[in-house]
Amino acid sequence: MPDDLTSLPVADSEEQTPQPRKKRKRVPVYYYDASRSRFSYALKDLGKALSNPLLIFIIIKRSFAGRYEKTLLGPFWITISAGMTVGGLALLYGKIFGSPIREYLPYVACGIIVFGLVSSIFNGGAGAFATGAGTFNQIPIAKSVFAFRALGNAFLQFVYKLPVLIPAVLLVGLRPGPVDVLLALAGIALILWTGFWATLILGTIGLRFQDFGQLISAIMSAVFFFTPVFWHAERLREFAFVVQYNPFYHYLNIVRGPIIGESGILHSFIWAGGFAAIATVSGALTFGFFARRFSYWT
Repeated sequence: MPDDLTSLPVADSEEQTPQPRKKRKRVPVYYYDASRSRFSYALKDLGKALSNPLLIFIIIKRSFAGRYEKTLLGPFWITISAGMTVGGLALLYGKIFGSPIREYLPYVACGIIVFGLVSSIFNGGAGAFATGAGTFNQIPIAKSVFAFRALGNAFLQFVYKLPVLIPAVLLVGLRPGPVDVLLALAGIALILWTGFWATLILGTIGLRFQDFGQLISAIMSAVFFFTPVFWHAERLREFAFVVQYNPFYHYLNIVRGPIIGESGILHSFIWAGGFAAIATVSGALTFGFFARRFSYWT
């Protein structure tokens, strides 16, 4: 052992200095706060969705466009399908019922297209959260965004059917005034408002029970024939009053009535407003009670 300790080799000072640890990037964690109340959770979810309308727009756009990817005409197939349905029903049932085509064509066109909006809202709403479960279980996105997505898809389908409705009304000589157009737009807005809250109800049930969507589809197919979409309520004669208790008739009439000059528009608006109030309260309660459980149902 050497006597002089200074003769021992000394390691480089830079090697002896400990290197500072690199800070790890924080990865956002999606956690569930069980202490938060039911309605506080649901209200925050709705607020989070409404605070980012651009996200809602992008999700609706991509979802709608994805259905017609790699097709020649894209969503204009909706227009073609609606035109064939309206034309076929107007010609066939116009002859069966003995109604002039000038009167029957706009009636059928409005009925088919407006009922198509309602039917799309119900059918799409039943699967709104089930189809979005794979997304909101992996990233912190508001669950109500997928209710807006379902509603937006139904509305875009309605928009692509309008090129069939407008000529069917104008070519037969009908000229709705500004007040009539505003009433029809108010009717569409009321349908969309009711449809959003109905989507929260149907989507919640559809997430819990996966075959609920099939049930809604079967019900809407039956409702189509029991609602005066392409036939007049007067055809029921002494049972015509039954139509007044059909909510789908009133939602048809608040849009179709002002355009083609039907009667009972104010009466239908009152009924539709009452159903909208019931749907709003029921949808808020349903989403408030069960929104926290969505991740456990998938």
